[in-house]
Amino acid sequence: MSHTQKAMFSGIVVFLSIALSYVLFGSLFFHLIDTWKIDPFYLHGPWIAVASFFLYLRFLWLHRESQLLRLRTKDIVSAIVFLVFSALFFLFGIQTKMPFLGGLAFALWGVALHSLLFGSKEGCLPVMEYSFPFFYFLFAVPLPYLSEASGLLQLFIAKLSTNIFSGLGYPIRQEGINLILPHASFQIAPDCTGIKSWLVLFSLVVFFLTFIRLKFCFKILISFLIVPVAFFSNMFRIIVLLLLGFHKDEKIALAFWHDFSGITFYGVACFLTLLMVWALIRYDRTT
Repeated sequence: MSHTQKAMFSGIVVFLSIALSYVLFGSLFFHLIDTWKIDPFYLHGPWIAVASFFLYLRFLWLHRESQLLRLRTKDIVSAIVFLVFSALFFLFGIQTKMPFLGGLAFALWGVALHSLLFGSKEGCLPVMEYSFPFFYFLFAVPLPYLSEASGLLQLFIAKLSTNIFSGLGYPIRQEGINLILPHASFQIAPDCTGIKSWLVLFSLVVFFLTFIRLKFCFKILISFLIVPVAFFSNMFRIIVLLLLGFHKDEKIALAFWHDFSGITFYGVACFLTLLMVWALIRYDRTT
């Protein structure tokens, strides 16, 4: 087969792969696009999709000398394994009507196609490199039972805020998710849980960690530590809100929450995250 014929054949295979992907997962993407428009927790979804596409193109560019359709035995076996798991999650997603399982099926499908079309080098690290953009896309897919978790977290944050504020010597009363001060009252709404901010912060940190030279175990550690960092930063927002409500008034406190607290949250959370990254980089260099 000549070089031109092989290029045409490769182009046809890539086109058919994209077409088949659209047939299988087109409805999932249309559902996600509608979700990104209305779900307050996933308004950042389109940016995650763009970032995932960028990361994959970046990987292809860095490995542009890879030969297309080498069809080695180990690559075919790897592709079959990923396809099997993709099919299982695809069927489970249809049965349970959970978009996240469909997203997981798509990620595994993408990894399977890459294994088949481009193959992989020896070892697991290259597999992790080219599979990362597909699994990063899952940050744009709504997690199951997130609304239920948000409701439980609202009650927990209301109780914790009451304990902290009363422990500081201030009068406060809790009624469900409502916090009542002498001259102001606030409700711990879903936005007050910090879930939305945590999802955005987590996806941003994971994205930028791909460009930082650091041991993989340290990157995993930072990713897990984002959860407590985001939680305590959000609690800081709520305590400041309550202090403003007590010493000023409800209107000023709500103005702070809507106009400045987001910047405060991200400032504190980003500072703590950068501090962790800096400390782990220094520790990595000294060991």
